[in-house]
Amino acid sequence: MGKHEIRLRRQRMAARGSDRFRNYSAVMKQHGEGKRIKLITRIFTFIFLIIALILVFVVVSRWEKKQTGSEQKTSQIEIVQTAS
Repeated sequence: MGKHEIRLRRQRMAARGSDRFRNYSAVMKQHGEGKRIKLITRIFTFIFLIIALILVFVVVSRWEKKQTGSEQKTSQIEIVQTAS
């Protein structure tokens, strides 16, 4: 077993965060910031998707109301014309 392999095995068995990094606190701070940014991005994405779905629902419902309103007007006009 070579010197390099012995060092790797020793680090694997007794590797703690403070042993691997001299600036462990800075690494943990950066990790926390990264997690926070990912969480904020995920929350904004979900909010955007919910708003988009609500807008699609509103647009479709208004479009359907407009379609049924124009169909009722044309059917009333046809009834009046046939009655005359």
